[in-house]
Amino acid sequence: RMGQAEDLVEENGAAVDKEDDDESEDGTDGSNACKIGEICMTGENFDPKSLASNPFAFPIGVWSSPEASYYGLSSQQCQEMGIDAGEGVALYSECLRGLVFSPNGLLKLVFDKETGQIMGVHICGDDACELIHYGMELVKAERTIEDVLTNLYSAVTFHEMYRIAALAAEDPVGARKRRAAAGKALVRRNRGDTS
Repeated sequence: RMGQAEDLVEENGAAVDKEDDDESEDGTDGSNACKIGEICMTGENFDPKSLASNPFAFPIGVWSSPEASYYGLSSQQCQEMGIDAGEGVALYSECLRGLVFSPNGLLKLVFDKETGQIMGVHICGDDACELIHYGMELVKAERTIEDVLTNLYSAVTFHEMYRIAALAAEDPVGARKRRAAAGKALVRRNRGDTS
């Protein structure tokens, strides 16, 4: 494995320091060279395309209107890896803050149906690029749908959608009914119909 890391680093033009003879008292050699096994490609040697193929490298955020962000795997990626994936979806209009301030958007949790482990988080709507960091932590910490359901979320935050999405994962039929009702209420509201 160490050889593979060395080859990858050398192929991409990053410096590799194979000798530890010139170390100072603090354990460094004073250079910016990488030690074997460490991958550090910076400056003109850095290729952002190499990171795009790794959905766990960093959270992706697009500051557009609406914002879009994701971290981890999609349902399709899970299926390609042989993971039986499910989805739990929450609409912004299902949480109090979304209903009052910004009802257009959704949050989706992708999870392993067998274990409940959250494999990915996808968000489209206001503050998506802020909200994704909590989703990243759920994925990195290997949290489950049950973990999310047992947490308490403030009612007037978009983070409440994580719990709503987890509830949707547990009860997909009920979730579809709730989303349909929220959608109808939003349409009535947008039309000015208060009945």
